Amino acid sequence: MKFYKLITLTILLYGIGFSKLLAQTEPNYDTNYIHSYHDNLIVTMVRENKSNLVYMSFNTPSTLYELDYQTNDPLAYGIGIDYKWFTFEYTTKMPWTKPEENKGKVDNFGIGFGLTYRRLAFRNFFERNKGYFLNNTDAWLPSIANSPNPYYLRPDIETHTYFSSLNYTFNYKHFSNNAALWQLERQKKRAGSLVAGLSYIFNSFYADSSIVPTTGIDTFPSNNNTYFSLNAIGANVGFVGTLPFFKSKKWFLSGALIPGISYQFGHLSIEDLGAIKAKKLLGVQSEFRIAFGYNGDKYYGGISYRAYGNSNAINREDPMQITNTYGRLYFGYRFDPPEIRNEFLKKIGL
Repeated sequence: MKFYKLITLTILLYGIGFSKLLAQTEPNYDTNYIHSYHDNLIVTMVRENKSNLVYMSFNTPSTLYELDYQTNDPLAYGIGIDYKWFTFEYTTKMPWTKPEENKGKVDNFGIGFGLTYRRLAFRNFFERNKGYFLNNTDAWLPSIANSPNPYYLRPDIETHTYFSSLNYTFNYKHFSNNAALWQLERQKKRAGSLVAGLSYIFNSFYADSSIVPTTGIDTFPSNNNTYFSLNAIGANVGFVGTLPFFKSKKWFLSGALIPGISYQFGHLSIEDLGAIKAKKLLGVQSEFRIAFGYNGDKYYGGISYRAYGNSNAINREDPMQITNTYGRLYFGYRFDPPEIRNEFLKKIGL
């Protein structure tokens, strides 16, 4: 638990320092298109359905073998605190949530922050999941698939995902990333923009024993694989946009599709053989999101779907794919800034 507290403190300090560094670089924007809640302290309550999918395959001359491990869609609750261009959010699985029993239990923890300026938008998050089931159990263990509990369960499998991106918004005077992402602003007229930038993704997968559920298939690569990690450094180009509607223009529909190509590398551990480096691979990654909601002067809320995918070995026949998805329901309130906090926040650049 101390590790997570350290991450939280580091993120907060980094966010404050970076915000102070860039506080004086804000360009102007067209007020006919964007309304800002720059000085409001914003608190958001969040409910998320999360899912993590780890897919691996291997082609032999005669057979295609596939492993499809998934989480049991943990339902998480959390809180977001946003001020000016800084956003912070924490979510975790609650004890009262009851996912499908035959798909096993899963523990989840997620934390992230963003620094969203007119031109530059920096976003990152960390997710930990423990507890997976094999979605294609029938292909490996038919006897289990035909039983009352049809999935091969692996409560020992633990994954960590870190995603970060830094994108430049070209149409920054008319399109607001903060309105599309966090409702720190409101988009008054429809607008969109091309975005381009860089991303870094880290994924790790750990198990107490071989991830292959049977030793009867000797041709599957790395039968006794118990750990792998994958780094991806990529370049992204995509489109983001927001459509406000109705007379008030407080209702909105927003979306984004930001694909990219990445250089990927890592290593894996195999029982009795130790660790070996993974080959350097060409890969692809993508960010997709769509949201619908209401963005009022005091209250706001909405629903959104987000997906982050990372695939490698696209130039070979044995790809691996890791996907994180989020179904998000949120509700927030904008507080007027108390006067007594002005001097302190000015000192730290907020």
